[in-house]
Amino acid sequence: MRNLAVAVRFLVLLFGVTLFLAAAPFAEEAEMDMDLMQSIESTNDNLSSNISLENAESAIADAQTLNELFTVVAEHYKKETAAGKDAVEAVDLTTKSIKFSDEIITFLKQEDFDSAANTATDLARTCKTCHNFYKED
Repeated sequence: MRNLAVAVRFLVLLFGVTLFLAAAPFAEEAEMDMDLMQSIESTNDNLSSNISLENAESAIADAQTLNELFTVVAEHYKKETAAGKDAVEAVDLTTKSIKFSDEIITFLKQEDFDSAANTATDLARTCKTCHNFYKED
């Protein structure tokens, strides 16, 4: 009887550890997504500030960083769409954001700060639209 109790405890413990290990990547992915979105928000704020200050070099670096971050977000939503989730709009909005960050880089290289600022505003609106569709409750 004692061996049975030990075996049951072992199985319960094994089951609990298995559940923990199985859930850990999902928790980590959710955490990564929040960190990623916070990085995008912070970088976008820096971009707007650097454009306003006409600091082309820093603004270009910010726009390039945003481009890379939006590429990660696009891949995430493409995987969700492939898995049958309704994320087509997020893929479209993220693709649009990549286009805007590319345009901002082009305008900054031409030292066209007004066009860069207008496009940065369009980029911010696109982010807001995506957040309205996909915000966490």
